[in-house]
Amino acid sequence: MGTSAMIGIYNKSDGSVTASYCHYDGYVDGVGRTLFDHYNTMYDAEIVAKGGYISSLENDYLVSRKNAVHHDEATLFSSVEEYLVKGENYAGADYLYLFDGKAWFFTSTCDKLGFEEVEMNLKIQQ
Repeated sequence: MGTSAMIGIYNKSDGSVTASYCHYDGYVDGVGRTLFDHYNTMYDAEIVAKGGYISSLENDYLVSRKNAVHHDEATLFSSVEEYLVKGENYAGADYLYLFDGKAWFFTSTCDKLGFEEVEMNLKIQQ
């Protein structure tokens, strides 16, 4: 069983969120670190969020797409609030990630405490 995640981007013009599902390594030191290290621009965040299902998020998005075992499309949520409520229900995602154009944020669907900045929660690599 994997630690799954939804990876989304916030659309400032209409308040919607577009998100894709990632099946494995959804925790902050997995998907969160990869998003922060390799997908930390709006261009790169859009590629991941709009790309559809991936089994795991690799440093190279083309590798992630190539290794995907399903080909589900991205999901559109009408608001951040809807993303928070329905994102967990999408295949039982354990974490929700959201890029606002400047930084990545996450929330654990178990805790339901709201979004926290990913960078602030990454473990220091030694």
